[in-house]
Amino acid sequence: MDLSEQSFHRFIDLVYEAAENPRQWRRFYEALQPVLGVQSIHMLATDKRHGTLSYSDGANMPVEGELAYMQHYRFMDPRLPLLLTKPAGQWTHCHSEIPEEVVATHPFYQEFLIPYDRRYMSGTKLVDTPEATLIFATLSSAAQGPLAGEALAFMERLLPHLQRACRIGLQHFVYSTQALVGQMLVNKLRQPVILMTPGGEVMHTNEAAQELLRSTRLVEVADGRLRLPRPHGAELLAQCAAMEQSIKSAQANPEGEGPPTASSFRSLLVSSEGPGAPAETLYAFFTTLAPQEMMGTFGLRPVVMLIFYHPSSAPSIDAGLLYAVFGLSPAECRIATLLAEGLSLKQIAEVQGTQHDTVRKQLRSIYQKTATNRQPELVRLLLHLPHNAVQQ
Repeated sequence: MDLSEQSFHRFIDLVYEAAENPRQWRRFYEALQPVLGVQSIHMLATDKRHGTLSYSDGANMPVEGELAYMQHYRFMDPRLPLLLTKPAGQWTHCHSEIPEEVVATHPFYQEFLIPYDRRYMSGTKLVDTPEATLIFATLSSAAQGPLAGEALAFMERLLPHLQRACRIGLQHFVYSTQALVGQMLVNKLRQPVILMTPGGEVMHTNEAAQELLRSTRLVEVADGRLRLPRPHGAELLAQCAAMEQSIKSAQANPEGEGPPTASSFRSLLVSSEGPGAPAETLYAFFTTLAPQEMMGTFGLRPVVMLIFYHPSSAPSIDAGLLYAVFGLSPAECRIATLLAEGLSLKQIAEVQGTQHDTVRKQLRSIYQKTATNRQPELVRLLLHLPHNAVQQ
């Protein structure tokens, strides 16, 4: 931790460089994290005019955690009401405002923050205008403890400069179709992801998807539209149209069930076998994301997210894929991964510092979500996902 005067002036320079060139914000976050001695730095903004989460970035932020928070855990986050009711520049320290008994029982902590080893948060609103609210937060592990006094004093001195830089470059933090938060997140996923309209118009492909398009003849983008072999393309569009209609029905009937969530991903087996060419197979997992459910992070209209699994596309065990396809919580993703690596339930409990009964309870939830009944069956599913997925 270098909290010297020289370090302080270096960060002032970094802040104002970022105000002039938004690409420099990442450099600021990554430099600040080790200096403060925290696990993560997180900056997020909401655009009040559009009602969207318009910015989310930082240092050492697990992408599956960001997706899980966005789709599920933000609705139960007990820290947000505390932070949002305070004026800009006033800090919220969760360890001093949220009782330990709440931490010990609240699913936000037990299922999300603690499994990701980000027990403590100190945060503040930097900007709060009619256009946007911008929040800065530090996240630290149980071993690191709350933000240290010297680090907090360092941030207190830096805060006016950080606020000024954010106001100067406020347009960088408000809604833009060219800088959607959701697209930034899928770019970090190792799994090939394509975002498209329910009608098949491709909106975004991450790097892994671009590599997949170059390596397979089963998926292509032509004239801005996704193309799959017949009859798979027509089947995909038909299912997407039905899912979009479900969203519209839910909007028209707010008392009924909401739009599909991560656990409602569908799967489609895509294969082709041409003359003189070997058979090829991949799976497409897909769902429709409703703007109101995702805070507009993927845009202001329904978006279809497709996650492809191809034998050459990614490692067998991918926490982002486990969350997206089966809706496993972060803790459940970790248990499933450790099981696939050959650890027993007792060993997993020791590794995680949890009770054996807690791991057994989480395993039962994993069985239910993955439609498996025994550990060997679950491990086979995890290691050979394309061969075990259920085609719909």
